[in-house]
Amino acid sequence: MISDILFYIGIFFFFIGSIGMLTMKDFYTRVQSAGIADTIGIFTILLSFMIKSPDNIGKLVLIALLILIIQPVISHILAWGASRSDIKVGGKKK
Repeated sequence: MISDILFYIGIFFFFIGSIGMLTMKDFYTRVQSAGIADTIGIFTILLSFMIKSPDNIGKLVLIALLILIIQPVISHILAWGASRSDIKVGGKKK
């Protein structure tokens, strides 16, 4: 019951992040909305999997830690690459 609710909350965050990517006007806000929504969505889904199958909790915790480390780094690299390509805030090139 609780794991199903957490799973649907995670799917909801993925959906909201997708809508944010479509509606935001520049690259930097799209990266921010996708990064935050995906991280929260995957954590709630992993939490629901931990509740549903406690036998695999060690693997799921390891996956959660890797996502906690990798997701902000990927968002930072994307934003850094965009700034090196002269994409200004607002979507215009310099």
